[in-house]
Amino acid sequence: MFNRSEIMKAAWLKWKAHFDARPYLTRKLNRADFGFYLAAAWREAKAAQMTATERQADRIEVEIDRLKYQSLRVNIEPRRRQLQTELAALAG
Repeated sequence: MFNRSEIMKAAWLKWKAHFDARPYLTRKLNRADFGFYLAAAWREAKAAQMTATERQADRIEVEIDRLKYQSLRVNIEPRRRQLQTELAALAG
């Protein structure tokens, strides 16, 4: 399984590196900022244990999820159908 303490340490190091590289930012622990780096550390830990096919499927799922943030002027349905077809092909 996952070593949660290592994931938390990785997130803390990512957060610290971000603020050490930008001295003009106030170094105050914000839950939202740290949550971003914690999610990134979880994604990296998860990806380390995945096969290539699982990583590809995860990438497609993330891309499908990001489509909802497109501008309303963009027709996302053709792209969504294409991604769902690719995902189904990987699963089957």
